[in-house]
Amino acid sequence: MFRHNSSSSMKYILVTGGVISGIGKGIISSSIGTILRSHGFRVTSIKIDPYINIDAGTFSPYEHGEVFVLDDGGEVDLDLGNYERFLDVTLHRDNNITTGKIYQYVIDKERRGDYLGKTVQVVPHITDAIQEWVERVAHISVDEDKAEPDICIIELGGTIGDIESMSFVEAFRQFQFRVKKENFCLVHVSLVPQ
Repeated sequence: MFRHNSSSSMKYILVTGGVISGIGKGIISSSIGTILRSHGFRVTSIKIDPYINIDAGTFSPYEHGEVFVLDDGGEVDLDLGNYERFLDVTLHRDNNITTGKIYQYVIDKERRGDYLGKTVQVVPHITDAIQEWVERVAHISVDEDKAEPDICIIELGGTIGDIESMSFVEAFRQFQFRVKKENFCLVHVSLVPQ
C-alpha cells in the first residue's frame, strides 16, 4: 500500500468497470478516496467520460443523470459532485475528461503546427495527450489550504471492452510505465452473477 511521504511521487489509482456501466465505479472511487483522506492523504479525482461530447452539458440525462455544475462553471458528470461531497474538495472543469476535450486539444495543436512533419494518430498523439492531461490535473490543489494532492483517483467511465474507451485503456497501459508501477494501482469493479 502507499506510504504517506511528502517527498514521494504522485500516486494514481485507476478505477474501471466491467460487464455493465453504472456498476458503482463512482461510489467505489469516492469511498477509496474517503478512506485515504481519513489516513491523512490529500486526494484529488478525475472522471473520464469516453464520449465525443466536450462536456456533460449535452449528455442525455436519461443515460447519465443530471449535470453537475462546478464552482468554475464547468458542466460535468454527476460523479464529480459525489467526489466533492465525499472528499470535501473543490474540483475544476479539467477534472472531467471527455474524448471530445482530448481530440479538440490534439486538433488545436495540429492546427497550430505543433506536429509538423508527423502524421497525427491515436497512438501516440491521443494517448500522450490523455497522459499529459491526467498528470497536469493531478497536481492541481483541490483543498482549501492549496496543498498539492498525494493521490489522484481516476474513474474511467463506461465499460472495459467498449470501443470508445480503448484509447484511454491504451493510455493507462502506457501510463503505468511513465509514472512507474509502484505509483500506479488498478481497481476493476465487475458484476459477478450468481
